[in-house]
Amino acid sequence: MVLTIKTLLSFAVLWHLFAFAAGGVYVFHAYRVLFWGGHNPSGVKVIRSADWQLWLSGFMIIGLGIALYGFDRYTANPKLWAKIIVITIWLISTQAIRRYAVAQMRTGYRTPMLLASAVNIACWIYGAFLGVAKPLEFGAVSFTMLMAGFDIAIALCLIVTIMLENRHLRMAATLNTPDHDNK
Repeated sequence: MVLTIKTLLSFAVLWHLFAFAAGGVYVFHAYRVLFWGGHNPSGVKVIRSADWQLWLSGFMIIGLGIALYGFDRYTANPKLWAKIIVITIWLISTQAIRRYAVAQMRTGYRTPMLLASAVNIACWIYGAFLGVAKPLEFGAVSFTMLMAGFDIAIALCLIVTIMLENRHLRMAATLNTPDHDNK
C-alpha cells in the first residue's frame, strides 16, 4: 500500500510540476508584457488552466502526503503551512489582477497591476523554491524563517518591478510617444 501511495504521490508531483511550468512561462510572459508589450491573449487560457491543474494536483499531493505520513505529522510541517500561505496570497493577487488591476490598467492607471504582478511573481518564485526545498521539511527550518524568505522574495520583486517601471517610463518619455499598453 505504501508503494502505491508513493507512486501516486510521484505522479501527482510530476503533474504539479508540469502545471507549474506551463503556468509559470505565461506568468513571466504577462509580467514582461507590462514593460515591453506583446500581449498574447491565448496565454490567459493557459494560465487559467494551469491554475486549476495546480490546485487539483496540490490537493492530491496533500491528500497523499497525509495518507503516507499521517494527518498529525504531515500537518505539523512548517513548510506545508508556508506553502499554503504563499498559495493563498497568490490566489488573492491573481484575483486582484483579474478583477481590479486589468480594468485600472485599461484606464491608464498601472500601479495596481504593477503591485499585484510583483506579489504574484514573488509567489510563483517562492512557491517553486518551497516545492523543491525538500531538505527544509518537517521543522528543519522554522515557519518564521520560511516566511521571512517569502517577505524577502516579495521585497525583491517589488524593487525589480519599480526599477523596470522607471526604465519603462524613461523610455516612453525619451521616445516621446504614448505607451502602447495604456491605450
